[in-house]
Amino acid sequence: MRNASLSDRYDAAIGKIGSLRFSPLTVIKGEGAYFIHEDGRRILDMSASCGPAIAGYGHPKIVAAVTEAVRDMAGASLVGFPNQSAVSLAEVLIENTPIVDVGKVWFGHSGSDATDCAVRVLHSATGRPRFVSFIGSYHGCASGSMGVSGHSVMTHTLPRPGTIFLPYPDPTRPQFTAEQVLELFKYQLDTNCPPDQVAAIFIEPIMSDGGMIVPPEGFLYELQAICRQHGIKVVLDEVKVGLGRTGMLHA
Repeated sequence: MRNASLSDRYDAAIGKIGSLRFSPLTVIKGEGAYFIHEDGRRILDMSASCGPAIAGYGHPKIVAAVTEAVRDMAGASLVGFPNQSAVSLAEVLIENTPIVDVGKVWFGHSGSDATDCAVRVLHSATGRPRFVSFIGSYHGCASGSMGVSGHSVMTHTLPRPGTIFLPYPDPTRPQFTAEQVLELFKYQLDTNCPPDQVAAIFIEPIMSDGGMIVPPEGFLYELQAICRQHGIKVVLDEVKVGLGRTGMLHA
């Protein structure tokens, strides 16, 4: 089988289980901003490998940093004791987060377990069991994060009990205006979803898998104002649109 094409090997070993493959490309290497195709072609990668490769492939500074980290394994785990690398990174993140009282940093493995942790922490901290999310949202593929995701690929898994899903306002296809979404949110809080039951609302500042939708100006401000009024926490999921991907550190 090793003599077969990479595409055939992929279908046999991974297939539809391991990815949402939609590209005909079969990549064997990355150099800078380019993919190296199985047939030897150099192809400019405009996807950043669906997010992680925002600095391209094989960037010398990243290679040097990763190599140094592998040489110095003192940062292998935070379970037993603090280490220099983790504490320094946490301090940098706090300094560069535009919130007056950012609190603490929690390190996870992925966006999925970050959302999963947030759901459990917020339920425990507030004593409120319910959450609000948006139709089309993707917050991860762990059980807790899937429970507050509203993407169509998640319909095989039931949402977390008590979660309500609002339309995400799309200025290019205004089926629901920002004002209508905000009114619907307030109507839900006034009727079948009392605010004292709602721990938090999850939102992508730019909806990623739901269509790369930038919300209308002022929508996020008005949304958080409603939440603050009722003591509802706001969770900004920037897994796919943060860390410089919009041109700023935070979306």
